[in-house]
Amino acid sequence: MNWIKKMTPVQGLVIMGTIVVIVAASLIATQSYFGYLEVTEAANRCFDKGGLPVIEKSGLRMTYFHCNME
Repeated sequence: MNWIKKMTPVQGLVIMGTIVVIVAASLIATQSYFGYLEVTEAANRCFDKGGLPVIEKSGLRMTYFHCNME
């Protein structure tokens, strides 16, 4: 723990910035993965019923889903 006392303010900011970037990237990756699962599951259920899915996404979220049963 003695190395913490020897850190300069710039080193502290760099370490904190790195931690913030890693946490933000992890949250974005998690949201992207669960969005992918949501779309895949909905589309697969539609295909299983013999339909064709219509999906609209905004960012990482599915905003519209319809299963065309033609």
